[in-house]
Amino acid sequence: MKKICFVCALLFSFQALAQSSLMNQLDSSVRNSGNGSMMFAQPESQNEEQMRAREQRAYEEQMRAQQEAMMRAEQERKAALRPVNLFGNTLKIYAIINGEVMTSRDMQERANAFVATTQIPITPQNRKIVLDRVLQGAIDERIKIQEAQKNGITISSKEINAGVLEFAKSNGISIEQLNAMLQEAGVSGKVFKEQIKAEIAWARLIQRKAAQSSKISRGEIQKAIDAYSKDKQKQKFLVSEIVLPRKKAEYIDELVEVLREDPRFSLYAMQFSQSPTAKRGGNLGWVSSDQLPEKLSSTLKKMKAGQISNPIAYGTDYYILKLEQIYTPGVNKMPVPSEKEMRLILENKKLEEIAGKYLRDLRNKAVVERKS
Repeated sequence: MKKICFVCALLFSFQALAQSSLMNQLDSSVRNSGNGSMMFAQPESQNEEQMRAREQRAYEEQMRAQQEAMMRAEQERKAALRPVNLFGNTLKIYAIINGEVMTSRDMQERANAFVATTQIPITPQNRKIVLDRVLQGAIDERIKIQEAQKNGITISSKEINAGVLEFAKSNGISIEQLNAMLQEAGVSGKVFKEQIKAEIAWARLIQRKAAQSSKISRGEIQKAIDAYSKDKQKQKFLVSEIVLPRKKAEYIDELVEVLREDPRFSLYAMQFSQSPTAKRGGNLGWVSSDQLPEKLSSTLKKMKAGQISNPIAYGTDYYILKLEQIYTPGVNKMPVPSEKEMRLILENKKLEEIAGKYLRDLRNKAVVERKS
């Protein structure tokens, strides 16, 4: 009996093994033939669906993590741009500019306007340089308006409102959005309009002064074009700069660190640089090494395009250079400006020279009493 059971069990095992082998052969045959039978395709289809589902979940989790990181970064950015109370709650005289009082509240609002319009937050590292910039801006604002008035230039409310509207348009926002932004930043409409008024008055005054000077002659234009063509035979650098007096450069190392993280070099140059190039974002244009002091040119030669230098002490100032591009004769092409383009270049340069000298003279004559 035991023998029979053993034989039966052996036979059953053999049949099961044979059936399994047959099923594997059939499965292989169907797969190789391309038959779409659900009986044999189902296990692989399920695996594929599960794999796709896992990949989709992983992708969704990655996108969600990226969105959360972006939201946190935006919240941190907005928090950094909130108004910082720089002077406490006591109203006091901060400075007197040519007899006009500048209060701590005036300074606070201008500091708030600086942050709102430049998106540069006030930090412990840059607080001093920002306050110096805000005070200098307030001084310039006063002396520009005073000088314009001395020369019979008045700016109407209609012109100021048009200037505010132009500012909003150039920043891609509506006038309602601008007003809301200023209100949130703690800046009164009066202070912002005074800043707009000063710039309109100054632009008109400089245009009048420039019109009184001799115009650019055709000979000057041709001479500049010839010099430009000849200079194409030398290696040249497209350079931007920020220049700060040593006595106002306490946090210059921190500023360099910020510049290496924040791509808005031209914005920082416009706000902080004491060079005449500040108006155009610190852009020096294309220069050859022999057009710069040795200390600056030797630094440029060691830099790569896109790099920002360490602070360079030269004379009474510190220089921060950004190397935008490198021109190598025979390798790169540099078009020669047309007569029309060169005229515009020379006219803008003359305007900058007139404006720079005029403002420096007014600053030197201004009586500024710093009270705090």
